Amino acid sequence: MKTRLTFGSASSQANLSQVWSRDGRWIAYTCLKAGKFSLCKKPSDGSGSEEILLEGDDQLRYLDGWPAAGKFLVYREPQQGVYSVWVLPLTGESKPYPFLQTQFPHNYPSFSPDGKWLAYCSRESGDYKVYVVPFPGPGGKWQVSPGTGCTPHWRRDGRELFYLGFDNKLMAAEIKASGSSFDVGSIQALFDARTYGNVGNYDTTADGQRFVLVQPTDQSSAAIALVVNGLVVLKK
Repeated sequence: MKTRLTFGSASSQANLSQVWSRDGRWIAYTCLKAGKFSLCKKPSDGSGSEEILLEGDDQLRYLDGWPAAGKFLVYREPQQGVYSVWVLPLTGESKPYPFLQTQFPHNYPSFSPDGKWLAYCSRESGDYKVYVVPFPGPGGKWQVSPGTGCTPHWRRDGRELFYLGFDNKLMAAEIKASGSSFDVGSIQALFDARTYGNVGNYDTTADGQRFVLVQPTDQSSAAIALVVNGLVVLKK
């Protein structure tokens, strides 16, 4: 059964780029009102009214994460055509601040299940590669993908980080993180993903054994594919 959560019929109104709170009680999203992009939230059961978390401006904001502790929202915002990663505290003054901001684009930030690490992809080396930094910092930076890669997703236990290689392979990197220590283990290709647009159109189950992907077809519409036991498929 489907239930409508947000409303608005004018052409200058829209709601997009939604993320869930870890406890499932709230949904935060980008809300377009009168041509301005705000960040809003609403109870996931539809009760209560919409709350504006960050007043709008002309820049399109993409919500990317709501860490486990629930104290921050993370979103991307373009500045002079380059996307940076911003943090919006949900307590205190709630003043947003840049978390990853250089002359290079930073895209598709993804939180580890415990909210202590943030994976993302950046072109700071010339090609898109996947990196991990501690959140909310400070600390070092680790390169995960030896080659090109983007759109990281964590396994629910935090022991693997998946990402898309630009050769259309879905990759899996073993991760060992403890305290301020972060180590990248073996990396292997699981299968040919062929995702639609190569821009994050996939997700994984908690155990990392099944994947849902949006794939292009020869027809006019894109198809959703379910891959089960990616390692077994690879061995065959």
